[in-house]
Amino acid sequence: MLEARDRVGGRIWTEHLAAGIDVDRGGAWLAPGHDAMFRLADETGVSTYKTWVRGAHLLVSDGRQRKYKGLIPKIGPLAVGSIAAAQLRLDLLGARIPVDAPWTAKRAEEWDARTVADWLAGSGIRSKAGRDLFEMAVRGLFAADLNEVSLLDLLFLVRAHKNTKTLFSIEGGAQENLVEGGAGGIASRLAADLGDALHLSSPVRSIRQSSDRVAVTSDRVEVRASRAIVAVPPVLAAEIGFEPALGDDRTTLYRRAAAGWETKTVVVYDEPFWRSEGYSGQSAEPGGPSEVTIDASPSSGEAGVLASFTFGEVARVLGSLPSDERRRLLLRALTDRFGPKASEPVDVVETAWWSEPWSRGCSMSHFGPGLLTRCGPLLRQPFGRIHWAGTETATKSHGSMDGAARSGERAAQEVLDNRAESPT
Repeated sequence: MLEARDRVGGRIWTEHLAAGIDVDRGGAWLAPGHDAMFRLADETGVSTYKTWVRGAHLLVSDGRQRKYKGLIPKIGPLAVGSIAAAQLRLDLLGARIPVDAPWTAKRAEEWDARTVADWLAGSGIRSKAGRDLFEMAVRGLFAADLNEVSLLDLLFLVRAHKNTKTLFSIEGGAQENLVEGGAGGIASRLAADLGDALHLSSPVRSIRQSSDRVAVTSDRVEVRASRAIVAVPPVLAAEIGFEPALGDDRTTLYRRAAAGWETKTVVVYDEPFWRSEGYSGQSAEPGGPSEVTIDASPSSGEAGVLASFTFGEVARVLGSLPSDERRRLLLRALTDRFGPKASEPVDVVETAWWSEPWSRGCSMSHFGPGLLTRCGPLLRQPFGRIHWAGTETATKSHGSMDGAARSGERAAQEVLDNRAESPT
């Protein structure tokens, strides 16, 4: 196995801090139905626990701070009703998507020609607070300019996770479970089983195919095998030299499937003080220096951890500021929400995922208008003796850690079944 980084895990990255706390800088949460990841956790002896949700959530909008419980803040009955109606419309449209081949949906070309931003503009959500909140929730899925994301891509994502409630929720949803000691522990334990077969700091530069073999060449080693599995973000696959060369449509797919601008900042405290003060740690401020926070504290509760996120253009603009200014703005926002104790963290760990050279964004690649209907079938279609994995190639749980695990299982089974096709 050739790994470009000096660590395993990819967009899963657990760091052990001096304070003795393990924090997830990348993927962290598992949802109900993430069976592939739960199996891996069980096989590697890693346990999981529920994300803390008790207490009031906070929404900051129009200079006001609102406490609420449930999924949708109480921003007025018309606004709440229009958000719920928009979610229902997305769920109904998503239900029409074949999860294994969204480009074959009856209205696929129509949906693929529209952007998510265009659909949101006509969603009928009342009030600025409601529009800002829903836009941020959707933008958070892709961490991208929604003018650059196909509506078909959004509907596929909804279908892959059953509905919008799953995507947006903690309880019963995408952020329900955390991994003891961090999600990176699963990857590390799997890597230990590979022994000398794992080569770190070995980015692949070329893959050559012959009639019966592949030769995979990195900066440090060349590996020859009967077949290869490529499990990197699509934009990085486009930078590998292939012989024979990739077809035009496949090259277009990889170059245009960009990942988003997302920053995850982990803020560590001596204790989860917000709990005793009646807060869940869940908060939102669309467009702010901390657009979303979630309690990511260890199950012991011996330390407090808030995971803070910014998405898309908001993340990009904040990322252009000096690091001390970003930290000042973040802590001021958290202090305004949770009180003066929020101004005194033990540690702050910021990860701007678009600046990570072997990720180029997070949490997954998105597809612009026209891309899925033109090139979508190539996401999983083998290229001769080369097979493709990664969460972008997943169907169920697309875009999540579980999707990545499922894609690996599928690609490995393809190799075992010897089902590769000729290069196209």
